[in-house]
Amino acid sequence: MCPAKQFFLAFSFLPCSLLAQNDVLAGGGNASSTSGSISYSVGQVVYDYESNAAGSIQLGVQQPYGLIPTAVHEPWKELVVGLYPNPTRGQLLIEMPNFILGITVSVFDMNGSLVEQLPLQSSKTILSAEAWPAAQYIIQLSDASGNTSEYKLIKQ
Repeated sequence: MCPAKQFFLAFSFLPCSLLAQNDVLAGGGNASSTSGSISYSVGQVVYDYESNAAGSIQLGVQQPYGLIPTAVHEPWKELVVGLYPNPTRGQLLIEMPNFILGITVSVFDMNGSLVEQLPLQSSKTILSAEAWPAAQYIIQLSDASGNTSEYKLIKQ
């Protein structure tokens, strides 16, 4: 067999495996209107960016899920909080092993609107997220002194 054919056979499947993208996605769906339709997924990596006079879009932008502190003030660096499950479909368990009396839980959507607010009464509090639309939310824990800690939550 000539060397050119051996080279072709050896590397003929290589581009397929290098160009393939395989991710475990957190969610996705389809949206449509009279002007067009789009399929989307949450969890892909960025692979394209398009812009024109009408606007811009990032195709395949990764939306990470998990407990990610978005802001922690100095006195609360040692605050230990668990939010389970994240992402959630219904109830959310807020767990604070070292319970501190006087902490308020505030839930904000990505527009900054207050969705729900309640005081923590014990080291384990169950928050019902069933009525919330599927989206990302910010869970803010705060006290009367102005200390705050914020976490990202995904509602599926």
